[in-house]
Amino acid sequence: MRLIGDKDHEEVWRSKVGTLGPFCLLLWDDPYNTKATIEKTLYRGANLKPEQIAAYEEMAKHKNEYRSFQAYTSCSRNRKKAEEFGNTLFIMDVLYAFIADLSSLSEYADEEEELVTPGVCFRVKNVEFDQGKNQHLINLELRQRFSSKWGKILS
Repeated sequence: MRLIGDKDHEEVWRSKVGTLGPFCLLLWDDPYNTKATIEKTLYRGANLKPEQIAAYEEMAKHKNEYRSFQAYTSCSRNRKKAEEFGNTLFIMDVLYAFIADLSSLSEYADEEEELVTPGVCFRVKNVEFDQGKNQHLINLELRQRFSSKWGKILS
């Protein structure tokens, strides 16, 4: 769904709405996934442009600033597997968030796939470059955030 807004791919994502929409609803309302994930590290490999990396470097300067995932985001518990993808490795320290473990459903069980759900917030802790692996490392801290209404109910 990251293709939304991209006119070149508009017909691709529109053709998936009939099946992807209901699937996302099942993931969102999963009755078996009622507990938040606490203290886990996940990884995601990606191919970022220099200006995207610079944007993360800028976010790292603002330690109290949070952003949020706008879509389901695939990641892995297996760092070595995630390092195979792209010029950047996201290292995500999950403090408290709703994450769907898909490893038992995946055709590629060795990827140890998990999905970060939309709305999970993150802050950029730091951005480094690993010369040995020729890869940028972007360290994120993930945390489920609630509106002030939910914060009062849950506290």
